[in-house]
Amino acid sequence: MGDWVTNEYQIIAHKGNSSGCPENSSAAIKSAIENQCTMVEIDVSVTSDGYSVAMHGPGLGTSTSGSGKVNQISLEELLNYFVRGQDGEITDTKVSLVEELLQNYGTKTKWNLDLKEGRIEDDLTQVIYNLDLQNRIVLSGLKPSDARRTVVSNSDLNVLVNLSKVDQFFVALKFLAPLYMRYRFRSLSRESSVIAINMHYRYVSKQIIREIHNLDLEVWVYTVDDADLFSALFANGVDSITTNLPVEMKDSFHF
Repeated sequence: MGDWVTNEYQIIAHKGNSSGCPENSSAAIKSAIENQCTMVEIDVSVTSDGYSVAMHGPGLGTSTSGSGKVNQISLEELLNYFVRGQDGEITDTKVSLVEELLQNYGTKTKWNLDLKEGRIEDDLTQVIYNLDLQNRIVLSGLKPSDARRTVVSNSDLNVLVNLSKVDQFFVALKFLAPLYMRYRFRSLSRESSVIAINMHYRYVSKQIIREIHNLDLEVWVYTVDDADLFSALFANGVDSITTNLPVEMKDSFHF
């Protein structure tokens, strides 16, 4: 795993502290840090002119005052729009460049960059290197084939592997799931930059956790907002949990 170190009982603030601030915004990141969240996740989409921006996408209407798709408009056009709050109302917040968030907060927390295009842009890779943030960042949103390409082109960047639709089908077959995981991810587990399998919590079982740990990989899950489930997952051996309620989950969980 190189120099990456996962915090014990690691809690990741999904889109920053998005329960109290516009998601993926500078305010959400700042709030998560102020509330002592040790890691934040932000969505990374790409504009038509190649800028990495902090928003889920691909549609603009759900999370901004705009319409259309983020990958079909330029950054200049995107910055004409405002982000919606949790209640769906338009705020006075504009979409952030990922580069600006990393420049402002990069060393104050750890980062999970959820790559909505299944790849990282060369310009963003260079930003990470220039800011010397390689060991504070993991890349997610990568199916096994995406992860393999990323490892080849950016061997110094830490990677999480998400399940593909085919993986989800087989993992849902409980009697096959442990054996499937053992062989499906064995080759990727040999890559030192691959940190964990990143999956929805509903696919996790004690047997799955054991098989992944036997590959010397970690188990990261999302998105858990129930306190009892949160504690049970950690008790079963999950290494990291992403939540929309980082403050509430941190306060409810007894470390």
